[in-house]
Amino acid sequence: MISVTEQGLEEALRFKVKASLSLEYLPAKAISSFDDKTAQFFSSLISGMANSNGGTIFVGVKSLRKSPKNLEPLSNSDAVSWLRMVCKTMIFPEIPDCFVEQIPVDANGKFIIGIQIPNSQMAPHMCVDKRFYRRSDTKISLMEEYEIRDLYIKGKRPEIELYTVTNTNGIPILSGGKFQKINFYPRFLVKNTGGCVERFYKVELSVPSAINNPTFNNIQDYFSRFEDGASIYSFTGKNVLFQGEIASVVEPNFVVEEKTYHTFETGEIILKFFYSTGVETKTFHCKELLLYRNKKIEHDDFAEIHQIINN
Repeated sequence: MISVTEQGLEEALRFKVKASLSLEYLPAKAISSFDDKTAQFFSSLISGMANSNGGTIFVGVKSLRKSPKNLEPLSNSDAVSWLRMVCKTMIFPEIPDCFVEQIPVDANGKFIIGIQIPNSQMAPHMCVDKRFYRRSDTKISLMEEYEIRDLYIKGKRPEIELYTVTNTNGIPILSGGKFQKINFYPRFLVKNTGGCVERFYKVELSVPSAINNPTFNNIQDYFSRFEDGASIYSFTGKNVLFQGEIASVVEPNFVVEEKTYHTFETGEIILKFFYSTGVETKTFHCKELLLYRNKKIEHDDFAEIHQIINN
């Protein structure tokens, strides 16, 4: 999501980021008055984005074929206060962490308005006209009954996503300036983005057997099976995941040598997260994920066997 800062605006303009599900550009005339029609427009747009995937709105940017064309800076600071009032009093329930910011663009005090809208866990949000809207591509439309019902259910169930992987840089053992082997200790983290606590979940890790260290203490007791050249491990969650909580679910050890480089280059690490309302799967290419000093590892980085013996 593009941030409502000077840097966020500058990057959107420089890279000509097109309007989309999560990004909208509005010309200055969109907020030329503070009447009921304008309030209805912004209430439906902001609530519709919150009911979809959240997003960013820049007011005072003219666009052409969805791309930003030029700035139309504003000078009336009442527009910022008025939009904040719309967010607080004309959308029900109020959207948590919805920000309206004034972004300066010149020395004369003119500015662009940035509106940051989260992917709200309080959705669905009702517009001032007592209807529910959603964002689809670059348009706002009325929600169907089943879409409204699904959002109410979403707020009362856990939603787990594979959040990130840390510790992806390897630790090498060197021979003549090249790798004898390199160890990796990646940490896989998940996040509960839903509206309630998750108490029951399981993680399944699939890793190419050729680069896996099966004696590593963190995983050796959780081996499940071999399958198509991969070692499969299964971990049952021991602690509940609260709303918004980020947790480490598995920390394996991978070892890459010259003789296993081909497996490393072509292999995949697959993480499956089973929880009470779904299954989340993420596939990582070993060579893309596991790095050395933030760079990909090539076959030439390894010492050949005869070089290791001679050293």
